[in-house]
Amino acid sequence: MCGQPKTIYKHLPSRDEIISEVRRLSGVEAGSGPDNDHIEAAVNGFVAAFDYWYIRVMREAIPKYRSVIVARINPFIRRIATDGLSTSEVAQKIISDYGTRNFVTAGGWAIEELAVAASQNTQKSGAEGIDLQRAEGADYHLYVVKSGLITRNSDIIKALKRNARQAEKLLLQGQSTGGVHANYVIAAGKTTSTFEDGIRRPSSAQFWAEILELPEDDAIELALAIAAVAGKLVRSDATEHILALQSVLGDYISDRRDDSVVDWDFLARRTMREKVSWLEEDKARHARAMERLQNSGYGEAGSAAQ
Repeated sequence: MCGQPKTIYKHLPSRDEIISEVRRLSGVEAGSGPDNDHIEAAVNGFVAAFDYWYIRVMREAIPKYRSVIVARINPFIRRIATDGLSTSEVAQKIISDYGTRNFVTAGGWAIEELAVAASQNTQKSGAEGIDLQRAEGADYHLYVVKSGLITRNSDIIKALKRNARQAEKLLLQGQSTGGVHANYVIAAGKTTSTFEDGIRRPSSAQFWAEILELPEDDAIELALAIAAVAGKLVRSDATEHILALQSVLGDYISDRRDDSVVDWDFLARRTMREKVSWLEEDKARHARAMERLQNSGYGEAGSAAQ
């Protein structure tokens, strides 16, 4: 298996350079909002989240690509969507979609890390189904945080109500606890604040203002600046691993008579028939794909093939 994740930087600026760039981009001067230590921690947390949830995931997908990618190929839809494309183009499309999903997931974790690290009063919540909690005097704000707008949130709201009640029971056991408030947050995309059915739904700007203890305009600029500086630090494209995934997938799905053509008959059997009908061919395809990857010089090929 692959080793522990490592953060890969384009360059390593100093702490002062990081903080100076964040303040320059945001226009938020020292003495307003988070101090320098919290800004540095927010940048580092954002970088670490992308490294762990995106680069690591893409790298570690290589030895298990058959279970996390091949087994999820829909031969009905994919065949239509990629009609006329070569094997390499189909593999590129599938891996691109897989990478995009993981990149969005990593972004969600990175936003949470930013909020926790930048705030003096916010922390990860230990309560089930609650992402963050923020102390405001004797009161607590519980947050479920989504990185962007989603079309179906009724189940999320139901779960938030249920989990908030459980968290409230625990928090109210403390003698100094005041009120407990449930918040459903869209980190980017919600332009107005609302309150409905017992759930507070702050706008994206209001959420960041509360977390960073700044006026809304300044809070937005500071959060975006932290993300921008962090984005320059992490090698978020994971190009080496993406190309390796495209290579093994392309080889695996190719027709044995013509590598430029996708073997949709095999993929239909692989995803819809009992294992006994495709296991031996699956092993042979995998062995050839990993051998070719190893011969390509990919750095992780040796461990990935095990």
